[in-house]
Amino acid sequence: MKPTPDPSKSLDITGDSAPVVPAYTCKVYIRKNENGTVTGRVANLAGLEASGAGERDVLLKLTREFKSRISQILTDGQDIPWIDPPQSRQENEQMRSIPVHL
Repeated sequence: MKPTPDPSKSLDITGDSAPVVPAYTCKVYIRKNENGTVTGRVANLAGLEASGAGERDVLLKLTREFKSRISQILTDGQDIPWIDPPQSRQENEQMRSIPVHL
């Protein structure tokens, strides 16, 4: 038997009352280096690069920096300086597209 939802415990988050959660796409180019490390760079926002032991480590660092930078820009009331179109991908790089929620 399936439990029946208790309407008295509803969050009432519908329509216009639903909170707006900004989300931005972090486009990352990532490559494996000859020494086995991994390097990544954000293609659509300048100045964000990271290196690490593996892809997961690099993506975590870059998404944290991306989120921090976007949050600060918005707090300062500035426009986000997107690189549009994004930087070109090098032959030895693979692209990752990561949704980042603030």
